[in-house]
Amino acid sequence: MCGIFGYVGDKDVCKVLYQGLKSLEYRGYDSAGIAVIGDSLSFVKDAGTVDQVLSSIKLPSKRAGIAHTRWATHGKPNQINSHPHFDENMKVGVTHNGIIENYKELKKDLMAKGHTFKSQTDTEVIPHLIEDYLKLGNFEAFKKAVSMIKGSYAIVAIIDGSEKIYFARKFSPLVLGANDEYFVASDVTAFLRWTNQAIFIEDGEVGYIQSKKYYIEKGGVEVKRKPTTIEWSFEEAAKDGFDHFMLKEIFEQPTTIRNTLVSKKLEEFANHLNTLDKLVLTSAGTSYHAANAFKYASNIPIDVIVASEFTSLYRGGEILAISQSGETADTMTAVRYAKSLGSKVDALVNVVGSTLTRIADKTIYTHAGPEIGVAASKTFTAQLAALYAVDAHMKGNPLPQIDVKPGLLHSKEIKKLATKLSGAKSMFYIGRGPNYVSAMEGALKIKEISYIHAEGYQGGELKHGPLALIEKGVPVVAICPSDKYREKMIGNIEEVKTRDAYIIGIGQEDDNELKSLSDTFFGMPKTDYPTVTYAVPLQLLAYHTAVIMGRNPDKPRNLAKSVTVE
Repeated sequence: MCGIFGYVGDKDVCKVLYQGLKSLEYRGYDSAGIAVIGDSLSFVKDAGTVDQVLSSIKLPSKRAGIAHTRWATHGKPNQINSHPHFDENMKVGVTHNGIIENYKELKKDLMAKGHTFKSQTDTEVIPHLIEDYLKLGNFEAFKKAVSMIKGSYAIVAIIDGSEKIYFARKFSPLVLGANDEYFVASDVTAFLRWTNQAIFIEDGEVGYIQSKKYYIEKGGVEVKRKPTTIEWSFEEAAKDGFDHFMLKEIFEQPTTIRNTLVSKKLEEFANHLNTLDKLVLTSAGTSYHAANAFKYASNIPIDVIVASEFTSLYRGGEILAISQSGETADTMTAVRYAKSLGSKVDALVNVVGSTLTRIADKTIYTHAGPEIGVAASKTFTAQLAALYAVDAHMKGNPLPQIDVKPGLLHSKEIKKLATKLSGAKSMFYIGRGPNYVSAMEGALKIKEISYIHAEGYQGGELKHGPLALIEKGVPVVAICPSDKYREKMIGNIEEVKTRDAYIIGIGQEDDNELKSLSDTFFGMPKTDYPTVTYAVPLQLLAYHTAVIMGRNPDKPRNLAKSVTVE
């Protein structure tokens, strides 16, 4: 979840570090800090936003510095626990993403040697370890420290007297930005304003960047790797006149769906799936909902296992892992477990060069471009479009015709409804068949960014418990297109209507019965893919409700875009 950034070059180091961290804010964080190499190591760090901590900072610097946005795992968010961390002699500064599983043992040994610690974090052991071995030389000391760490990590370090930035990676993303100067970051968005040339660091690799040079090795052997050109531009990640990234990304969906559907790889992947007797899908969060939609559509047997439970439930078979970032820790653990058993792994990913794409045997992409808002919107519908296209190719059907523009036209009406919903304590979303996926995703969106409690249920499950919670005025979003599930869904809507719930109906525009049952009705054109098209008004409902309630939809509390710890 945290963000790492480092820079070596001739620009104003503090300014570059500040701008890089601003580009990483969407990942979610509770504190920020930077450290630079000058006559000695200097730093500023504290709990708070990048602007609150760093916007007016000027530190004496030569050519290199590191920066971090932290989301607390070990120790509360405060000045002491914020990154970077240092040894007691201020020789080494370190930022780190991940979890050091053996930090207590390492800390105990270091304290026995006379080292003193200030923070509650696992990260603080790293600079002390490096400092303990500096007599070996800077890079050898760094490598020795890394070799003693168990767990997951992306580590970036500076050492007093050197203008190199040292890095190491295991199970946590790290990438270099390359031109006449060098960057190291947890995400390419941190350096896109300066270069689109990226060198992705693999698990087990260590190295350093310095002026006009980078070096990578694994197992003591130098690694040569050409840069990958990132197709996104820095401008594509800007708000482009919208109030929030999330709203911009919702309105980009007609384009991102179209870009995804034209990929030739989808047909190739469909031909591959047609050779299988069974497929196992694994993913987390919104991507898990997309996986379930594919299960409803496909003719081949499909198991869907949420990534965090994968190692408990997986019983063999080829895997399709779905991930927006390609870095999600739960999903990566599931994939590595499957690979350890000899299973084939396929991937549906939005980020070229991400860890999942490098581990997978086959990869297909959603061409959604950068998604900055923490709550997935355009990446979800792009995943659905890709999966439905694969399903169509498998069945020999024409490509899906998906038009999400009608949902965007409801934005003003939905904004009015959001004013009413802003006072709700709890909401329910109901649907049947694949529309249950829409219910789960709609409920996730509203609780992610507005913090209103919400649950998604199969319409038929109401009478098995949830109906006890329905009383006068409780908002119930009923997802009811004119499909084979409609008749029974109408009965479910009547159940909650009888108990004076406030019904928000989303269905086919000519469905007068649904319209009469609804207190507010959003009519949509006839479609074979309501899971995609109905997602748009559900996203807008969550967005406008959050804004009216004074929430920041781009940066919901306690959440992050790329979940890099399990």
